[in-house]
Amino acid sequence: MANRYTTTIEELDVDDMDFPLPEAPTPYPVARAPSPPPTGSLPPNAVRIGQTLHPPSPSPDMSRYKKWVCLYPLYFDKSISLAHGRKVALGRAIYAPHGRQLLVAAKKAGFDVVYEPSKTHPRDFFNPGRVRVRLFDEGSGRPVVREVDSRKKLVDVVAREMAGVVMEREREPTLQDLIDSGAMPMLPGMGMEDESQAVSPTSPVSAGKSPAAVSKKAAKKKAKAKPKNLV
Repeated sequence: MANRYTTTIEELDVDDMDFPLPEAPTPYPVARAPSPPPTGSLPPNAVRIGQTLHPPSPSPDMSRYKKWVCLYPLYFDKSISLAHGRKVALGRAIYAPHGRQLLVAAKKAGFDVVYEPSKTHPRDFFNPGRVRVRLFDEGSGRPVVREVDSRKKLVDVVAREMAGVVMEREREPTLQDLIDSGAMPMLPGMGMEDESQAVSPTSPVSAGKSPAAVSKKAAKKKAKAKPKNLV
């Protein structure tokens, strides 16, 4: 009997996935009444520590943009091959594209856009910035720009606009920035190594032997060596 929950690979689009997947923010903040201060402990106009003058602004509801098309700078990078993620012809690609440049180009092409500066493509960790583009109208299903009715046409139109957008690039994130933001997972061995296990670069470690074992073996050889006769 076929499993009705089976999902084929063709139904998934890795470019629209987040790494890691974020939790959907709540559209409305939870308001909590502040606890009243003890009588006579504070003057009437005083503000307690931790109590703000204005309520926090509500978090944006990103669920409404979930069906919008995701675009990454990688798609327009001239130094990237088609096999590694570029989605436009080499003649329309540019060198070193970035997220802010992509945002301006998509807006100039006539689309509604949402910029996500902390999102990165799995193959391009050190070039953050993702742009969500409203390709189709949610109500009628018609393309927002009449002549652009597919993702292929979308990237071609945006690529044409990117060639004329010149703007400053944001600071490239460090490895620690990516780990802190959650864009790149912390993997074993990425931290500082134990100094006691350090080995001199001139003394390579043999396969299957620890640095401590190599050090002991070198000490034994030195002890057995006969002293040379000095003239």
